[in-house]
Amino acid sequence: MNILSLLLIILGISVQHIAKKAYSRVSAGVFSFSAVSALTAATIFIATADGLHFNTGTIIYSVLFAVTFSLGTVCSFMAIRTGPLSLSSLITQSSLVIPAIYGLIFLNEPFKITMTFGIILLLISIFLINMKGKDENTNISFRWAVFTFLSFLGNGVCSVVQKVHQIASGGHYKSELMIIAYAITAVLLICFAWFTEKGDIVQNIKKGFLYSLVCGLANGVVNFFVLMLATRMAASVMFPVISAGGIVTTSLIAMSVYREKLALNQKLALILGIAAILVLNL
Repeated sequence: MNILSLLLIILGISVQHIAKKAYSRVSAGVFSFSAVSALTAATIFIATADGLHFNTGTIIYSVLFAVTFSLGTVCSFMAIRTGPLSLSSLITQSSLVIPAIYGLIFLNEPFKITMTFGIILLLISIFLINMKGKDENTNISFRWAVFTFLSFLGNGVCSVVQKVHQIASGGHYKSELMIIAYAITAVLLICFAWFTEKGDIVQNIKKGFLYSLVCGLANGVVNFFVLMLATRMAASVMFPVISAGGIVTTSLIAMSVYREKLALNQKLALILGIAAILVLNL
């Protein structure tokens, strides 16, 4: 069951990136798109909830998650829009190293030799894929670098919030956490859309409805299974596996569907990413 959950998480991550890339080609309404996606994601938790019970602690975690999730999702969209899908996915998914390291330092999770080797392979993969080869045809800019860093930070921290909440609540209040968080996220993003997209909000929502629907459902599925695994797997193992898997899958799609060309060093990085997944599961 854990392996199936991990595969669904990795698939969901890739679907989100593809939906964002596709939408970025038809409209620039990043905030309205993200707001609709958040509301759609909430339906996953509403549909699977077995009675809802809200408490102060969960609300606090929901606010923290909403703020960091909003930062991560918007900046991830902007990174994909201003740069290559494969490299944007790499940086964003590498953010899952943050909760993995948190688990080792603050949760006293076991540290194994194979884990060390797997993380080293993942770091080498990240280094190689960011090396600009002479035959590489990518659009890298300072603006893209800022968006990818903020996406890295936001996604990593909101994953930590999920993990800490599940430990503090004994694995309960998953739906409550995410429903409140998604609602707050939607309100925040609609407010930003009101000032940035102005009279184009309705038109942007119409253009991107299908894409935001797919992206939101994928995001809901990802967070549903991440929360389910939060008390079953060590963060230092689960998040690197998800990270590497998402990087490899999205990069392969970027090359095959969007015809993004990767240099030899970046292709080698994908191979090392797959190796990292295998080693981290030993």
